[in-house]
Amino acid sequence: MSTTTENDPVVESLAAFASLPDWLSAGMDARRVGASVVRHVPELSDEGLQLLSCTPERLRAKGDEWLARYTLEVAGSGGAPRHVVLVGNLYGPSQQLPPEDATLADGIPFGAPGWRCVLPDLRLVLRSEESDQALPALPRLVDPVAAAQLLEPILHRAGYRGATIISCEPVVVRYKPGSRCTVVVHLRYGEHADGAAAPSPVVLKTHQGDKGEVAWAAMTALWQRPQGWRHAVTLAEPLGYLPEERILVQGPVPENRTLKELAREAIGAGDPEMLETLKKELARTARALAALHGSGVSYGRTATLKDEIAEVDEVVNRLSLSVPELAAAAQPFLRQLVTHSETEPPDPIVPAHHDFRPAQVLLFDGGVGFIDFDGACMAEPALDLGRFCAKLRDIGVSTVSLAEPPASDQQVEQNLRLLDELCEHFVSSYQDHAEVSTNRVLLWESCDLMTTMLHAWTKVRLARVQPRLALLTHHLRRSAERSSVGS
Repeated sequence: MSTTTENDPVVESLAAFASLPDWLSAGMDARRVGASVVRHVPELSDEGLQLLSCTPERLRAKGDEWLARYTLEVAGSGGAPRHVVLVGNLYGPSQQLPPEDATLADGIPFGAPGWRCVLPDLRLVLRSEESDQALPALPRLVDPVAAAQLLEPILHRAGYRGATIISCEPVVVRYKPGSRCTVVVHLRYGEHADGAAAPSPVVLKTHQGDKGEVAWAAMTALWQRPQGWRHAVTLAEPLGYLPEERILVQGPVPENRTLKELAREAIGAGDPEMLETLKKELARTARALAALHGSGVSYGRTATLKDEIAEVDEVVNRLSLSVPELAAAAQPFLRQLVTHSETEPPDPIVPAHHDFRPAQVLLFDGGVGFIDFDGACMAEPALDLGRFCAKLRDIGVSTVSLAEPPASDQQVEQNLRLLDELCEHFVSSYQDHAEVSTNRVLLWESCDLMTTMLHAWTKVRLARVQPRLALLTHHLRRSAERSSVGS
């Protein structure tokens, strides 16, 4: 890694990411969006309907577009409140806004299918959301009758041949419109099922693209060789995958709480006993990750740091279509990362989780479970460790930066040092069970911290931008100091 002096220009250049332009941040300002809707929607401006609330749910970059989603609560005179979901596009200053007459839908009531409008002051073009076309299987997963009809033959093929479902209760636990949905289904079976007891609950997932197929292949491979990991970690049983519908079915993993929840609570409280509990769970998680890496299975694709850096560069280039100055601001960091990645050789590849973070670690009665294998791949172990440490840092800095009242500079500095300590403890605990290059972990961590900061831009998470930038610059300076001491 570079020296502190060499690192300063990199940190200074990243200062361009400190704040979002007003035209972009306005799209996530509930007050401004709500006021604009009232001004430009006749049904709301002529006192026929009253806007009770406006909730910005999503504004994110996808390709060269900014996709928006809002939930509005409205009520007519004497009528019950109802929700209207509006989706559409935010246009940047360099993009041509469609003419207003091209976005009007004469005669279609506000919120009805086919309704649309333009908010020229915010450069937003919105329409009523009709369905999630990216997840066509979703209605089937949340309907109790349809879900039961879907699950019973899958359970039979998975070996639970006598399972007869007599009660089915689907509950959506995670939904990202246009991307993925997770449904936990609580089942009750008939009394005369044959063989092993059928699982309840079961988990249904549907994704846009091939992530469900990736998860199915990885979980199946791991369950075919359980002797390598079962002593250290619990994984969900793969029950079935329907490729045409993109539906993944898996068994449950016990859970009292997630490692993310424990980390947020312990770091927020700063209680020594709670932090000691967190360290113990981090050590258990590190041991479980080493067991997964040593399981001997093989997945279909391989991920490299070179590819990851290229993805970061792609996100920067996409952002620069709307905010041109960001492209040059990111280049010193990217060049430094490429240089160090070429001088620090990677460890041998292992079966990696790829999206490993505290939210994917379930804690229960002294045990550890891992979930969400939809990014599984072959990679050097530093990928999983670096990504985990980056996410742990983000949890910790968010706990402090979003607290009320705001943390003092001294508290922020103490928080950063605590996160250094926790991440070092996690990596050293892993090294008690398997080999990994500390410098490669730092490189992957730098890459992921940059990605996390960029996501605060691409998802317009206004409160996260400055804390994540501070976290990245702290990490870069500290990595430079470690290298300077070791040279």
